Amino acid sequence: MPRTEEERQRLMEEEDRQLKLPWMTYGEFNRLSRRQKSRELQKFSQYVTTYLGFWKTCDLSSCRRAKACKGFLTEAQYRAEPGYHESFPPCVGPRGARQQEVLAGMRQLAGTEEKDEPKYDGRKETEDRYP
Repeated sequence: MPRTEEERQRLMEEEDRQLKLPWMTYGEFNRLSRRQKSRELQKFSQYVTTYLGFWKTCDLSSCRRAKACKGFLTEAQYRAEPGYHESFPPCVGPRGARQQEVLAGMRQLAGTEEKDEPKYDGRKETEDRYP
């Protein structure tokens, strides 16, 4: 059954009220320019890079002094070849050199990190019950 225009509008407004970042909804985020979106995503990534200690080896003295990631991409870094990823601060490196570390840190902080061991080993349990 097709949705009415009112229903479609209500669903869009409901989606816009969902959180995109801890301090911003999807609606607020979508109204930003491309550079502003990039800056907001970098702010979010800075929490993880700080947790991972990227500030210890950062090229920016402000990060080392603050003992936290404070850097944002410059216009030259946006245009550089090889390019920097727009969602990560400059300490991640060109072409997202340390991006996998940051993504793993995000999963770890969120508590969704996968463990190496299997979640279910049914065969072993069956063998123990019936010798």
